Amino acid sequence: MFTTVFPFLQVLLKKESPEYFLKYQQQFFGNVMTNTNNFLEHGELHRLMTEHGIDYCVLKGIASAYYYPEASLRDMGDVDFLVHEKDFENAKLAVLSTGFSVEHGDESDSIHIAYARAPRSIWEQHRSINGIPNSEVGERIREALSRMIETAECITLDGAACRIPDAFHHGIIMLLHVISHMTKEGIGLRHLCDWAVFVQKISDAEFKELFEEKLKYFGLWRFAQILTLVSEKYLGIDRNAWAQNPDIDGEQLENLMSDILNGGNFGKKDLNRYREIKYISNQDSKTVDSKNIYSQLMTTLNQKVCSDYPTINKHKILLPIGWIAESGKYLGLLLTGKRKSKNTSAMLNEAVKRKEIYSQMELFSIDTNERK
Repeated sequence: MFTTVFPFLQVLLKKESPEYFLKYQQQFFGNVMTNTNNFLEHGELHRLMTEHGIDYCVLKGIASAYYYPEASLRDMGDVDFLVHEKDFENAKLAVLSTGFSVEHGDESDSIHIAYARAPRSIWEQHRSINGIPNSEVGERIREALSRMIETAECITLDGAACRIPDAFHHGIIMLLHVISHMTKEGIGLRHLCDWAVFVQKISDAEFKELFEEKLKYFGLWRFAQILTLVSEKYLGIDRNAWAQNPDIDGEQLENLMSDILNGGNFGKKDLNRYREIKYISNQDSKTVDSKNIYSQLMTTLNQKVCSDYPTINKHKILLPIGWIAESGKYLGLLLTGKRKSKNTSAMLNEAVKRKEIYSQMELFSIDTNERK
């Protein structure tokens, strides 16, 4: 969020601390140059995919920047893009031909491949979208996203041409992306800002027409309302009539904002935030339910055992053996110093707080009698 915030604080900073002003001004211009290079790389991606006849669309990044008043102020790192499975290998060969090498994810069941190129270019080629739960509602979402590439729009932003998702698909991607972070290290302030500028650009009537039926069908309408109400209260965006909900109170909004400032890409970067999640969310269904933290820990442990040991996954009666194996690995990490055991009590207390905040969002919770 540095590049977005600095222009609004520079006058005060220059007055109160000229030394820090010069330091952060230099960092600001460095970030602007990085963002400019990122725009150029999006243009490079567009030319590359077009030359090879590969349909694609970018995800997040420049697609989110499109909704900002000044696109260059939206901090960006890597270039994320989606291609059809039938084009996946050809897209990979095209990217490798430009000097990139595979960094990770080159497996058939991987959700994306990450590429790196000196000095600091990172591209991620996706075959699907992060954050979709493995459930009935997940199938609903996959169906809704199935034509995202076909409905993508070609835009030119700060001199870079590229294809971005239409408003409906971009909105769904942002919600899933926020959930993906929330059920890991936590929501970042940038994620909230991306959502805030997006909803600010869409009228009440248009938002309801585009999203209400679908988001209720996905169990995400309440979540969208909560993010919007937090944006209204703390970021000062205009009131959105569609987001008003008497069942969402100020305490919920305050608790979520506090959680945002304690984690994600704005805050303490506490490793415990990652460790807490095994007590909070069901990683398979990408959601947070009403289980207590110890029941959730057992669910998470069973999922990890089944993932690590295919034989146990096929024969659940062997689960106790997996528990012993995982406990042994954990004990080994403690004994070798690779895992610290400090602050366990504080971590559990924080996990309880986060679980209560997230469970109130009722993620992916739908009426089973509901029909499309």
